[in-house]
Amino acid sequence: MDSPHVPLLGEYVYSLSEFPAVIEHLQQFQHSDFLDLPFPDKFLRVSETLHQLIQEAPKEAFLLGPVIDFITRLNELNCLEEPYKFAQFEFWLNQLAGISYEENRQVRAKIIGKYLPRDEYQAFFPIGMNKIYEGTHFVSAHHSPDVDTMIASFWGWVDAFAARVGDSLHVWSLPGGPPESPVTGLLNQLFGKGFFTVLCRLSDRLTLAGIDVISRTNMILKSPSSLVSSFSHGNAGTAILLVDQNHYKGDWRADDVEEIQHILTFFTSCLRWFENNVHQQLFSLFAQKTVEKQGLIDFVDQIFQIKIQESIQELQDKQRQEFDLFLQCVIGLQVGLKGTFKELAEALERLDLQDLALFHQLFLNLAESDLFMQSGQMDESRSKIFKHLQILIQHMTRAIQHIYTYCNRLDVVMHIKRDVFHKIPHTITLRTNVDNIRDKMQEYDYLTVVINDQGAEFFPVGVVWAKDIRKPILGTVTFRDFCNQDEVHMASYLSVISVIDHHKTSLKTSSTPMVLIGDTQSCNVLVAEQTVQINNRFSLGNSTANAIEKQIRTLSTSNLTEKDSRTLKNLLNKHLAAQNRGQYYVHPDREFIEYFCFIHAIFDDTDLLTKVSARDVECVAMLLNRMKSLVAGQEIEIISLEDIPRDHSFALRAAKRILQNADTHSLYEKIYALKEKEIETSLKQCLNGETTHLFADTKEQNGCCRVGQTKLFTSNTPSFQATAEMLRRLWVNKAMEVNQQSPQIDLHMHMISTIPSASEVFNGQVESPSHQDEIWFWIPERQEAYDHLIRFLTSFQATPPILNNDLSVELLGPKTSQLHTIFVTQFSQVPIINTHEHQQQALAILKFKAGSINSRKAMISPYLPRLLS
Repeated sequence: MDSPHVPLLGEYVYSLSEFPAVIEHLQQFQHSDFLDLPFPDKFLRVSETLHQLIQEAPKEAFLLGPVIDFITRLNELNCLEEPYKFAQFEFWLNQLAGISYEENRQVRAKIIGKYLPRDEYQAFFPIGMNKIYEGTHFVSAHHSPDVDTMIASFWGWVDAFAARVGDSLHVWSLPGGPPESPVTGLLNQLFGKGFFTVLCRLSDRLTLAGIDVISRTNMILKSPSSLVSSFSHGNAGTAILLVDQNHYKGDWRADDVEEIQHILTFFTSCLRWFENNVHQQLFSLFAQKTVEKQGLIDFVDQIFQIKIQESIQELQDKQRQEFDLFLQCVIGLQVGLKGTFKELAEALERLDLQDLALFHQLFLNLAESDLFMQSGQMDESRSKIFKHLQILIQHMTRAIQHIYTYCNRLDVVMHIKRDVFHKIPHTITLRTNVDNIRDKMQEYDYLTVVINDQGAEFFPVGVVWAKDIRKPILGTVTFRDFCNQDEVHMASYLSVISVIDHHKTSLKTSSTPMVLIGDTQSCNVLVAEQTVQINNRFSLGNSTANAIEKQIRTLSTSNLTEKDSRTLKNLLNKHLAAQNRGQYYVHPDREFIEYFCFIHAIFDDTDLLTKVSARDVECVAMLLNRMKSLVAGQEIEIISLEDIPRDHSFALRAAKRILQNADTHSLYEKIYALKEKEIETSLKQCLNGETTHLFADTKEQNGCCRVGQTKLFTSNTPSFQATAEMLRRLWVNKAMEVNQQSPQIDLHMHMISTIPSASEVFNGQVESPSHQDEIWFWIPERQEAYDHLIRFLTSFQATPPILNNDLSVELLGPKTSQLHTIFVTQFSQVPIINTHEHQQQALAILKFKAGSINSRKAMISPYLPRLLS
């Protein structure tokens, strides 16, 4: 079945794709009609363009690379006020796209190259019975991430994003950034140079901000001319926002209604008082025997010269002050209550409310009307008198109604709220953290979330409800490659719901989590096993239903060997997938890259399969066979372990067969050559006084321990020995710094481990090095630290790797008497020497056979002391 034209796996080149005509699409963002837009409009245009490109792609697609490429190119244009990130696109997709839940899922599927029934993701997350968690979901690597946790957490984030575990964002957390490893470079090659910048959050704390807790539920946008009497907040609570040309101007809250209604009532009562006074005085005027023209003019002037304050005698002092401010600040009557009704009419006229001023003029015009005779006296015709009275009264009534309607406009009541009651808008941004939101919420039932338009204007994107922000749990977390909160700084309002790990476990959750803990040497073995089971149900392995049937028929007509039977079994699985998968799919590029990443993570964490179990090697063989089949487009088996006896040496013999396979060698050869070169470069940089990443793989464990590991190849030994003294000094200084910041961390250890090179494992000639590996110990001078070291050594000295090993202890520094006593007690038969007495800090070095103690997880962590409560 194997074809000579199928390239070796390491030679198979996955070409990073881009959206068709992406350059033309991006050019629009360099034109002035885009650059002159407010930032919120730019954000919407960019997000809509990216969504359009995704929608135009084929139904079965894997667009993560093109999406990263689009965002990276966009940011290089510097056309936005701040860099665009993938999380911002997801925010737009959830909150602003206006698409259905299922349409949202299909967009996600195109991006990540896999469209599955949502319940398939129960293999990774507790989302049965259509469970969707509130808030943002983090998928986190541990601190000082290595390749294993980076790969496991990345694909965990991909699956969480596809499954939509939470109703907000899905965040890949890589605390401190990616490890210094060639695999990090591989990810950039596979997905684009902006891979880490665009996708992941590098903060060492898992916390939420406004973007994570925002909601648009029960949020209503109203224009300035909207009348507050036409809508209500309702029993469930509604957020009513005043928006003018898409710019946020304020909130009309339920608790604003009563106090502002009082002001409007005062104003209406004032006008009604004036109306009633006019009526009374008119009747008194017309009751006189004779009414002359000048008398009417004087009467009108007298009526309109009445002080406004006479109309509100019954108001209390506080109410008078508020009404006075209303007249001054909202109506524009500078003298307030001391003003006259004529001045009020003039102020209202400046607001384009001319009715009261027209009423005044209409009143005066009576003197020139047919109501008065040439003699200047009033015509006593009742029909004329009542006709003009009716017009006056109707005009006054209409004036009051128009003024009342104006004062009920949303922009006017917001003016009252701001200038009379001194209530300014309280807003938050997408970046405001939860603690600050809770502090700022005070007695409000919600706060509006805005985007600054790089000026005085703001764009409203949603609200945060008080009832939501005060919940004890606001978001959820997945741990990958660790299972304790010592290795991540997590806010108390986050809850762990999913864990995949291969270390010892300490976990307390508030709900039933999905926990997968396995006895493997790499977390990615566990992830790969679950992934392959899912893919078996939906993947055609880069083939077609017809091609699969043809290969089945070909095999069925021959005498089946064991290899043929295994191949036929896999083909039948694909045949079932073709029949049953319906609309769902697994894109072959996604599947290959996923397996490719798993393989490199497993190689890294097992030091090229030198520390493995049967489960590990079987997983690797399965992945390699599936990768080869994907490249070939037909079912191929390149590695079989079936003929190896299942005895105690099975795992090592299987690992040797895998590593000596040409396809496998083509995968790890270049990576390990690069690792060897990078370590050499780092050692030389250290010698030149430059920053080194050799201590990056360091973990805090059990509340009181800090354990790191530096892996070297035999070829790096001369450079290490030349820089060892400087490295130890740097390491001790860092240990002291950590201890000063966190005194409870008082047992500091660092492993110097030799691992085989690619050529050694491929040729099966791993020679015993002439040098020794080391573990460094530093503790502060206090009894609790001595006790922690004693507890570790007591357990450690009786373990199989220590027994029958070639051990020695070197004590460095002047104050080593206590360390000498401890090591003599625990290693009575081991030679102990004192050196470097000029060194300021005491340091102990345990030396042993190179390669014999190489696993922190299996050989160190189980014996570490735990900080007692």
